[in-house]
Formats: sequence, C-alpha cells, structure tokens
Amino acid sequence: MSLDERSTFLLTKLVNATDLVTVDHVTEQLGISKRTVHYDLKKINDWLEDNKLPIIQTQQGMGYYLSEQTKENVPYLMKELKEWQYHYSQTERVTLIGIELLTNDKPTFMKDFMERTKVSRGTASKDLKIVIRLLEDEELDLQFDRATGYIVEGKEENKRRLLSRFLTEVLTNKQLTEMMNVVYPLVKNEEEHIYTNLLPIKQIIINVEPILKVELTDDTIQVLAIQLVVLLQRLKGEHRIQLDPDEKEAVSSTREYEAATRISEELESQFKLSLSTDEICFITMHLLGSRVNYSEVSAVGNLEIEKLREVVSEIVHEFQIYACILFEQRKELEEALFLHLKPTYYRLKYNVPITNELTASVQQEYPDVFSITKRAVWPVELMTSKKLPDDEIAYLAMHFGAWMQKEELPGIKVGKAIIVCEKGIGTSNILKGQLEKLLTNVEVVGTVSRRQFINNQYDIDYVFSTSPIQHESVPVLTVSPILTQQDKEKILHWIEEIQSTPNDSKVPTSDIVMELVKKHGTIRDEEALRNELNHLFDPTPTTLSIERFERPMLNDLLHEETIQFATHTTDWKEAIKTASLPLLAKEQISSSYIDAMIKNVEDLGPYVVIAPGIAIPHARPEEGVNTVGMSLLRLDKTVPFSDKDKHQVKLLIVLAAVDNETHLKALAQLSDLLSEQENLDIIYNSTEKDDIIKLVSKYSN
Repeated sequence: MSLDERSTFLLTKLVNATDLVTVDHVTEQLGISKRTVHYDLKKINDWLEDNKLPIIQTQQGMGYYLSEQTKENVPYLMKELKEWQYHYSQTERVTLIGIELLTNDKPTFMKDFMERTKVSRGTASKDLKIVIRLLEDEELDLQFDRATGYIVEGKEENKRRLLSRFLTEVLTNKQLTEMMNVVYPLVKNEEEHIYTNLLPIKQIIINVEPILKVELTDDTIQVLAIQLVVLLQRLKGEHRIQLDPDEKEAVSSTREYEAATRISEELESQFKLSLSTDEICFITMHLLGSRVNYSEVSAVGNLEIEKLREVVSEIVHEFQIYACILFEQRKELEEALFLHLKPTYYRLKYNVPITNELTASVQQEYPDVFSITKRAVWPVELMTSKKLPDDEIAYLAMHFGAWMQKEELPGIKVGKAIIVCEKGIGTSNILKGQLEKLLTNVEVVGTVSRRQFINNQYDIDYVFSTSPIQHESVPVLTVSPILTQQDKEKILHWIEEIQSTPNDSKVPTSDIVMELVKKHGTIRDEEALRNELNHLFDPTPTTLSIERFERPMLNDLLHEETIQFATHTTDWKEAIKTASLPLLAKEQISSSYIDAMIKNVEDLGPYVVIAPGIAIPHARPEEGVNTVGMSLLRLDKTVPFSDKDKHQVKLLIVLAAVDNETHLKALAQLSDLLSEQENLDIIYNSTEKDDIIKLVSKYSN
C-alpha cells in the first residue's frame, strides 16, 4: 500500500501537529470535501496497518491525532517514499528558492527552481516574484543574465538577514528537513548535514550566558545558532561583512561584545575560520536583540538605556489611558516590560529580524489588547524613528495581556502545575494567566524554561508545555501558548481524566480534613460535610467547566438610561458626580467609586482627559463597582480639569469596569466612534438622545 501526494501531505500534518487536527481545517487548507478527507484518512490508516503501526486516533469528535509511537516511526518510513509525493506549500517553495539564490555560487536558472520545488515553470515564476519582493524589502536586487543566471546584489548584512529568515523556516520545519530529506548547500555539505552543527553551536551560546548574566529563551538559542550557521557558511564562501565604524564603536563597549568575542574564539577553534572585528560586532548586534527568560543585569545603564526606561514608563502610561485601567503593580510591570523592550529596541536599531509565530493568535484571541498596544507604543517608535512591526507589537501585547490577568484567585488549590515554555517571559505569563482562570482549583506554581525543567526537580501534579516533553512520573500536556476555546476544552478533559483516575496509595484529602475537624471541633452533619469535602477536593466534570466571559457591546452600556445632557457644572468634581448618577441609580456603582474617581484625578492629575474636550473618569473595580457600566454626560459649556486649554471638557464618559478585560470591546468601539470629528459634532450639537443612540449602534458590531 502506497500513499499519494495528498495523503502524504495530510500524514505529515498529523505527525507534526501538537494539537488535534480537525476535518474543517484540512478541508479549508486543501480545498477538498469532508468525504474526501475521510477517504484519505482511511488510506493513511491502511498504510499504517501495513507498516504495523497504531492507526489515527480520534478524540470525542473534536479532531484527530497520532500516538507517540506512530509519530516516532513515520518519519523514517516516509523517507522511503518518492520525493514527488510531497506537495510543498507556496511558503515552503518561496523559502527553498530564496535559499537557492542566496547560497549557490554557481549559475542558477529557472529550471533549478522548478527541480528544487517540483512545480511547473508557471508556478515557479509566480513564486520567484514573491522572492523578489522579499529581496526588495531588504534592499536587495535580483539580476538576471543568460550566461550567469540569477544573482542577488546588495549588502552582505542584508543577505545574511534574509538568509537567516529562510533558514529558520527550514530548520524548524520537520517536513522540509527530516521527513523529505531536502538537500541544498546550506543544509548539507557532502555527507554531513550542517543541521547537526546546531547542537555544538547551541552549546557555545549557552556557555556565554554567565557573561551576559541572562538566561536566553530556548527559541532564541535556536535562532542564534541558525544565524551563526549562516555566518559560517558565508565566511566559507569568502562573503564578509563590513559595518559602519560608529556602530562598531557603539557595541564594542557592551557585555554582549565580550560574549560575542568568546563565541568567535570557539567558532575559530572548531571550524578553522578567522572572524574579523566586524563579524564579532555582527554577532554582538544579534545578542543585543536576543529575548531572555530572566536577567541579572542591574538597573543602572548608559544614557541610551535610561532613555529606554523612560520610554517604557510612557508606554505603560499610554496603555493605561487607552485601556482605562490602573495597574496595581506598575513598577513590576515596567521592569518586566523593560526586560523585553530592551532587545526589541536593539533589533529595531540594528535591523535584526524576528518572527513571532503567535502574532495571528494574539490578534485573533486578544484583538482589543493588540489594538491598544499598537496605539500605546508610539514612544519607542519615536525613539527609534521606526514603526514597530506586528510581530514585535504582538510580543508586547502578550506582556500586557499577561499582566491584566495577573490577580490573586480565590479558592482552595488541590493540585499544583508548572508551565514549561521555551518562548520567553511574555508568552509563558499569558499562558499562566489563561490556565489560572480556567483551572481555579489548580495552583500554577511557576513558569520555567525547558532547560530548567530538565535539570531540576519540582513538586507538582501536572505539567503544561508549549513543546513536546516527557516526565517519568508527572502527566504532561502539550498546549498552545494562546488558548482557543477548543484548547480549553481539551485541557479540561485531560484534567478530568487524571483526577478521575483512582489512586489507592493515597489517602483522600477529604478524609484527612474530616479527621482534623473531628479532632478539633464538633460536626453537626457528618454526611453533608463529607459530601461537600468530596465535591471540593475531587471535582466532578460538572465543576470543571469553561467560564465564558461575555464582553458587552457599546450599545449594551450606552443607551437611553445612561445618556445625559446638562448646561454646565460648577467644577470638574461636580461633573464627575453628575455623569455618574445613572450608574449610581442602577446600583452598578456605589458612592465610594465616585469618591475614588475624584481622588485619582487629585492624586494623578487630569489623566482621564484622553483628548481635547473628552474625559473618561474611572477607578479600580474593587473601589465600588458592582457590574460593568458606562454613562455619558454632554455639557453645553466646558468644565476645566486644569488651567490648560487641552483639559477643557464638554464630554464625560464614566467607565465602571469589573476587571481589566470585560470592558475592552465596548471601549474599543467607543474609541473608534470618538476618533471621527463628524461624530463629535453630532454629539456636541444633538438635542435628542436618539442622535447619540443611533451613533452608538452604528459602532456596536
């Protein structure tokens, strides 16, 4: 039994999947019917049975997956399949063509691209056009000559940057390396794969962490190793880099330069190559832009670093204004954000590329946080004179999202979990926040890197890991860093299965508590107490349910009862009190919340004035909010929140938030509404509430 092209593609997806593969996903990706998918799955199962492997598994109609035994053995069997049976995606074809162009010193022609990607001339030509656009983005030019073929012209620094991106795509794609045995100069020299050189190079990088006084993320070490592979390959071809003298002087005094020097000495020793000062500075720039799990570096820095700390504070301030929240532990947030923004700054400064595979997930699952972050990062864009790409914004949004979820959750914890994450602080913290909200009876004791987990012992009951990992005695579940609804259901089912498994060797926790109560007190109804203790410590599937947070639309909050008109108020305090009356009347807030809003302005200044003429007074949820709400007050005459012209207010929208997140959708819709001057004209000139209500409805979708 052999596999055709489509079945081979589907099998590779199943082998590489860290989550369930759904039929809907396959039909959408391949453009085939569900019936065809089921036919292909049967064909794969027949092939697996022929090879004496466990067939495809299914989980309660949620999706398909392969056993670990099958995943482990399939790649070796698939190497025996003919190469034409694997269908490269367009992204993969573009990657292969890009590598061919940037590594082949011999003449390269269209037929070489066709042979490499196994597609027609027309398809290869379309793929080449995409490659050309990527080259242009890096200020590189593709020249063609009938005798010499295609040649990439431009700065060596830019070539390496693009080549690193392409090679990262290949060396993190099992389908392109292990399974299909793709051969090209940068991955294979004679009979030895340069892929195998990544392991010793990774160790070289790990060895300089004490000099850097940081722990680099696992992902960062992988990417740095790939960039050093690129450097070695280019040096072997006598392609050397030349940096600006001012840039070299700027980086040569850093701790990272010392580490880069040590790395270069190791590379020279192992690979018999000579690295110039320019190459050492090139490595330094990449180290400066590397993401870390933690840092021992003191708070004191040069003028550039101190300016960056000011920028971090400004970004947090802007985020609080746009999100209408107040972070309780702001200094801790700023320190965590600085730890991430420092390498972001150097990546922007030295054009070090970064790819965030979670960007799309962040935009989909946390659209409001992403949007607010994008508006709040202008201080660092001003400092660098560069726009932050979405991949960088997504990382910052993950930091804010994690901090917004950071709160003490009530309840007794009956289990301990740890998160193993190779992607850094922001990623692990946002996953921690999601799990804490989902599993309220499980204490997430911390987040560690893969290396920390392997080298240490932890007293835990569950392990959640963002990459496959094994543990001898503790159950491990591989999860996505950004949890979808399906991911959450999968986690709950997994926890239920573990908690419902009897363990005769352990005395039930409820029995222990019962004996302690008997020893120190009187029990009126022993059976009722035992039932409640069993329910608390041995939760049934009904107690493990996903809490769904409904985020109200703008028109759910602003309507006939919460909109007011007034001629004027005596001062800004009276304006806040008047604007709050609808929420007070409906008992959505208490009078203490009004006092808290006024005190915030007295203590912090007129920060609630978000734009000329517009103020959004608010305080923390615990200061008197009962349910989420908004109320709008339009004044005919402005009321001053300070002596400055920009603090003269005609429109007040009081916000009562129950947490850091529930109000964000309505707030985003309000922000869109207020950003248009014609909408403000309608609000300021309207004589009927209906005019504003229609406007609110227009933006509530």
